[in-house]
Amino acid sequence: MMNNNLFLKVLWVILYALTFYYTFTNQMMIAMYFMAGTMFAQSIVDLVYYFIQKKNPKSASEMNC
Repeated sequence: MMNNNLFLKVLWVILYALTFYYTFTNQMMIAMYFMAGTMFAQSIVDLVYYFIQKKNPKSASEMNC
């Protein structure tokens, strides 16, 4: 993860916890689709943050402090 946004980090932990729950309750198809969707969403959000930081370098340096 390339950003320091605590909300997004907590969101990904919750979504992966749901995947963990589905896996251990033997609902493998739901778990597989849920994990694929979560990974896709995480990559899209990280890509958007990357381009936002490239467009506005002043705010990117402030985020890393």
